Amino acid sequence: MQPVARARAFTLIELLVVIAIIALLIGILLPALAKARESGKSIKCASQMRQNVMGMAMYQQTFGFYPPHQIRLPDGSRYRWFRAMADYSESLTVIKCPSVEDWEISRNHSYGYNYKYLGSFREQTQPDNPYRPYETFPVRGVDAPSGTIAFADTDGTGRILPYEPEGPNQHPDRFGNHGYVLDPTFIPLRSEAATSGGTPEKYAWHNYRTFLSERHLGGSNAAFVDGHAAKVKPAEAYKDNRMWNGLGFDPGTDPTARDYRRDPHVDYKFDPSSGQDWPYDS
Repeated sequence: MQPVARARAFTLIELLVVIAIIALLIGILLPALAKARESGKSIKCASQMRQNVMGMAMYQQTFGFYPPHQIRLPDGSRYRWFRAMADYSESLTVIKCPSVEDWEISRNHSYGYNYKYLGSFREQTQPDNPYRPYETFPVRGVDAPSGTIAFADTDGTGRILPYEPEGPNQHPDRFGNHGYVLDPTFIPLRSEAATSGGTPEKYAWHNYRTFLSERHLGGSNAAFVDGHAAKVKPAEAYKDNRMWNGLGFDPGTDPTARDYRRDPHVDYKFDPSSGQDWPYDS
C-alpha cells in the first residue's frame, strides 16, 4: 500500500513574500485607478461646461448680451447667472462639478463666470465707465470668442477645507466662498470703484478675489465663449489678461500704449490688504 502524499504547506516566509507582492501591486494600481476615476469626472465636468456655455450663447442670441452675473431683486435676494440660464432654457441643467459633489449650486458654487468682462451687474457710475450705471453690462460680444473664458472650475476665495455652503457666516478662507464668479488676472480699473448694494466690492467678495481650481489633475476645465471646452493650467491663464478680456491679448498697463484703452486694468493680481496669498506660479 502506497503512502498518501501530503500537500506541501506554505512557509511563513513564503506567505510574507506573497503578501508583500499583493501590497506592492495594490500600491501601484490604486493611484492609477484614482487617476482614471478623476479623469472620468473631468470628462463629465467638461461636458457640463459646454452645456453651460451653449446656454449662455442661446441667452446672448435672444437678448443681445451675455447674462449679468446677478440681479438684485426688490426683496434683496440675488438672481444669479445660473438661475437665469436655467430658467431661460429648460434643457439647460447647471450641474455642480462631479469632483466636488458636496458643493451646493448657490453663491458658493463650483463653476465660476468671467463676470468682469462678460457681465458684472454691480454699480459703477464714474463718467469714464462706458457701461455705467453698471460695472460691465451689457456686453454684446467679444473680439476673440475662442480665446476668452466664459466659465471655469473655481475654488472660490479660499483654499481651506471643509467646504462650507452659503450661510449667515461667510468664510473667505474656505473653499467655494463666492465661487459663482471668477476674477481675471488683473481686474479692470473700473472695478476699483464698483459697489454692491452701496458697499465697495472690487473683487468677487469685497477685496477677496476668486481663483481657478486645480482639482482636475492639476488643471481647471474651462468653457470658452465660442462653445468649446478645454483644460487650462491656472499658471498659464494667470500670466496676463488675454484669456479674460475678450481681446485675445493683453494691451498692458502703459497709458501711452496704442491699445491701452481697450482694457485699462490694474497691475497687481490680488489686493494685499485682503491677506490672501497668490497660490500659482506664473
